[in-house]
Amino acid sequence: MRAMVCDDFGGPDRFDEREVERPPLGPNSVLVRLTHAGVNPGDSRIRQGQFAPRARHHFPLVLGLEGAGFVEEIGVSGSPFKPGQAVFGFFLHDYAGDGTYAELAPARSTQLAAVPPGVSLRDAAAVACAGGTAMVLVEELLEVQPGDTVVVLGAAGGVGHFAVQVAVALGAEVIAVARASNHDFVRELGAAHAVDYRTDNVAEAVARLVPDGVDAAVDTVGGEAQSQLSGVVRQGGRVASCVHAPTTDDFRVRDQHFQYRFFEATPARMVRLSEHLASGHVRPRITRELPLSQAAEAHRAIDAGAVRGKIVLRIDDSR
Repeated sequence: MRAMVCDDFGGPDRFDEREVERPPLGPNSVLVRLTHAGVNPGDSRIRQGQFAPRARHHFPLVLGLEGAGFVEEIGVSGSPFKPGQAVFGFFLHDYAGDGTYAELAPARSTQLAAVPPGVSLRDAAAVACAGGTAMVLVEELLEVQPGDTVVVLGAAGGVGHFAVQVAVALGAEVIAVARASNHDFVRELGAAHAVDYRTDNVAEAVARLVPDGVDAAVDTVGGEAQSQLSGVVRQGGRVASCVHAPTTDDFRVRDQHFQYRFFEATPARMVRLSEHLASGHVRPRITRELPLSQAAEAHRAIDAGAVRGKIVLRIDDSR
């Protein structure tokens, strides 16, 4: 099968397009013939070897944590999906490799969902990682309710632009933190307000809008921007991050509930994500679509930062 592979860790120039063997199919998995693959910062981190100390890597390394396509083959233990059915989801294994930058990739049935009617495979391919993470942060960790005020850091990025949509769908008033060039973009997503982190003091700008502090905050940035959220969220408020745990004691001092988590696919979560797609509450804004052969270009954009929305790789030009 055709795939983009890396023979060792390094920069985007490590990618090579070539024919490789079909990946193994486990008893509880299905083999998916992919049409599109989403590109995520996590892919770049794997390519650079950042997970090498704590995860096995299968070389030649095929990256890609999410995608969409059609069920090609089913493992011996069976699956709720049928051959030829359109599916999307999370292609995560207990090792790094056998990802979605290829014509075929295996996934456990529990990490997949059927593509809803009316949703394109292109859109479905870009949802599982960032969309699933945003859903967990906003719905499960923050438990956002109608009328809540919610700040989203990195609101124009992959997880951030989904977090804005999920929070708005729940009835929240969203304050999006993003560079000024992305303010029209985040308002189109439903944000009520936009703050430019490069020219504004975020805490002061939010205080002008919500003097007593917001109810909740989503952190997709980390670092100093995360630490400053303790002065943005009200006493006793909630903060959720997909980047790292808090590095300051300020959240505890202000009795703020801080939770750090990334997306772990379960059947229930995949169903909810599919429902969000079907309802239109969540829709990826794909700002770049590139052929599989240009995976290196996609990674250069990811490494440079400030990607608006999502990037996808087109694997099957016939679809």
